[in-house]
Amino acid sequence: MATYDLPYAQEHLDELFQEALTTDDVIIVRTDGRSCQLLPLADVKEESLHTEEQAIPDIDVVPAAVPA
Repeated sequence: MATYDLPYAQEHLDELFQEALTTDDVIIVRTDGRSCQLLPLADVKEESLHTEEQAIPDIDVVPAAVPA
């Protein structure tokens, strides 16, 4: 399982999708420690694909508060 920080993942998302599909699960970790995982799923029929292009919102990452 490969792990990448968010800034790297944002710049190399195409490569990470390919890595997840061909070799391994991919984990993307934000600076606050929250993460998500890219992993292959079953094949999807071409006619069910949604191809509308949308902008990715620019999100400010705020560190999570640590309980005292």
